[in-house]
Amino acid sequence: MIKIENLQQNFKMVDIASETNLNDSDRTELIETYGLTNEILDYADDVNERARLEFDENNQIWLVVYYVQNENDKSSASKSTMPISMVIKDDKLFLFTNKYTHYVRDYVLKADSHYSPIIKDRIWALIFNAFDRIADDFSDEINDINVRRNRIQEHIERRKTSYKQIISLSKLQDLMIYVNTAINSNYTVARQIDVIANSKAETVNLAAKTKERLHDSVVEIEQLRDEAALASDIIDRVSNTSNNILNNQTNTTMKILTVYTIVLSIPTIVSGFYGMNMKLPIADKQWSWIFSIIITIAMIIFVIWDLHRRDSL
Repeated sequence: MIKIENLQQNFKMVDIASETNLNDSDRTELIETYGLTNEILDYADDVNERARLEFDENNQIWLVVYYVQNENDKSSASKSTMPISMVIKDDKLFLFTNKYTHYVRDYVLKADSHYSPIIKDRIWALIFNAFDRIADDFSDEINDINVRRNRIQEHIERRKTSYKQIISLSKLQDLMIYVNTAINSNYTVARQIDVIANSKAETVNLAAKTKERLHDSVVEIEQLRDEAALASDIIDRVSNTSNNILNNQTNTTMKILTVYTIVLSIPTIVSGFYGMNMKLPIADKQWSWIFSIIITIAMIIFVIWDLHRRDSL
């Protein structure tokens, strides 16, 4: 569905919100009415498109593909981040989203009402403001991941590592892979715009204030990268610690079972000898069973002492 939103200074935002993919009627309208190209629309409509910055010099069209949080469906790590596309042509900003990422429209509209009425590079300023809001979303997601990781750590510290904690850690690791990838891709795009805006090329003409805002956005995303990398590293360390604890518990259990097996085999050996059909010392005495018990206890004590002496207990 295509909806026109009026921005200040007679700029317009063309809001293209799709359920999943761009339908044929919307595609035809965007090509015939607004002059977009099939190549640009293919990039904008691809739900698996990587974050990128493209410029169609012949048609003077900018394409920015940027990753955002999926705030509606977090059933799996692969759905946690999704690309949106922002296309700039003339005095129009084309925003391509779906039902999971349409909230970015509100970021643009709020930024438009926030900025003063006269800004020469308003569309780019709105995009950079959206970058900041998206970075804040990722920061909130990382904080939430850290809270969940802390809960798991508390369970591990209380020696309550279980299958549930292992699965939770695995899910956090998967989630951080997608979050890290999205943040790094976004940083690459923002950095590309920053380099172009500060170069001698005149493809992106930004005012000094907008350049400063873009630079701040790049710095913020860079800090977010470090934050995400730290969170990912801590989760990996917690996972390794959990695995070490489980391995240690397994080794302890096996050691205990081995000791029990050795100790419990002694009565079987002694009683087996005295149950054999052969002549044994004092086997014909009435108190021979007491003697066998004494031998058994003595052997058990000796085995336990020897294991303790070898630090095997």
